[in-house]
Amino acid sequence: MKKRDLTVSSFNCRSLKSSIVELCELCDISDFVFVQEHWLLPNELGQINNIHSKFISTSKSAVYISHSILVGRPYGGTAILYRKELSNCISLVETNDPRICALRFLSNIGPILFVCVYMPADTGDAECFENYIDTCAKISALYTDSDAVHLVVAGDFNCQVGSRFYDVFLSLAEENNLHLADIMRLNNVFTYCSDDGLRSSWLDHCSCSNGMNELISNIDVLVNFVTSDHK
Repeated sequence: MKKRDLTVSSFNCRSLKSSIVELCELCDISDFVFVQEHWLLPNELGQINNIHSKFISTSKSAVYISHSILVGRPYGGTAILYRKELSNCISLVETNDPRICALRFLSNIGPILFVCVYMPADTGDAECFENYIDTCAKISALYTDSDAVHLVVAGDFNCQVGSRFYDVFLSLAEENNLHLADIMRLNNVFTYCSDDGLRSSWLDHCSCSNGMNELISNIDVLVNFVTSDHK
């Protein structure tokens, strides 16, 4: 494959089934598409591979099916769609956590660990805070246990500057020598807006290793998507 730039998109779609058109549009302009909250059951994950003819995926469901009993949080799940032409450079990484989906991409600057995350929301109790810390620890462990020399973590972090989880987010970045790529480049943006239009916040982020950060040419928040409360 010829050397070329890559485009990575991230979208909390709030149901894949209602966002197929928009996800297909993202595939048209991207090489990797990180998806959060696809809301699919384990036996439905194959639907992700039908979104775009040039893409396949790795995915995790937030629901466990055992003896016809559904267990878990159906309003969750993560996935990474990637171009089929990149398949020879990609190996899938098991995360054992529906909040984290990962793959290893062998690039001309060395192996890159791509991690899509859907972090716990702040419900105000101690449990969600502990879950947030635990999810961050799992991301760090994935990177430590891999042979990747670069790390890209993107998705719905459910935190913004000044929020209760933000210091934990910063600790994750510091521990893994990550740059907050979007925060460094954007100002006065928001990625989430409540359905009533009264509340907005910057919950979705992209962080990456220094070697990757230096290669970023552009970061944008796409605002023309309407099926989700996220941009």
